[in-house]
Amino acid sequence: MNEQQGISLMHHITLLCIGSLKFPWAKTACEEYIGRLKHSLKFEIVELPASKAREPEKQREEESERIITALEKRSGIVWVLDERGKEMTSQVFAEELQMAKDRGDEVTFVLGGAYGLNDAVRKKANRLFRLSAMTLPHELCRVVFLEQLYRAMEIGKGSGYHH
Repeated sequence: MNEQQGISLMHHITLLCIGSLKFPWAKTACEEYIGRLKHSLKFEIVELPASKAREPEKQREEESERIITALEKRSGIVWVLDERGKEMTSQVFAEELQMAKDRGDEVTFVLGGAYGLNDAVRKKANRLFRLSAMTLPHELCRVVFLEQLYRAMEIGKGSGYHH
């Protein structure tokens, strides 16, 4: 597959997430992958404010409502990163993104806050998937997701990054 056929020509990809990055190591890693991604596709990160509520359930509800409101303003398909979702290999992830590109779909990925998402957000998803069976801090999830998105693009290009 050459670059003209690869994921790099996808319409638009958005990562919709809760909160901003607070740890310098996470900011540095994300900036690295964002820089790589922006060379190949229309990509943006939309950070919604984290809840200031003290109770985890209230945080989850407030943040989930913000996500739903943001999703209502977007078109395309929605992939929610969630612990209840299906795991997939990097190769399968690349293939799924290629199919979305072939259909001309804009794709919005959703990454919740520290306490996750509610069922209302899950119901908005065209696909639920998880990065790992292990629990990861949400800032690390963002780093891992961005690396996997970059890896999927490189698989689509046949670059050799994934071997």
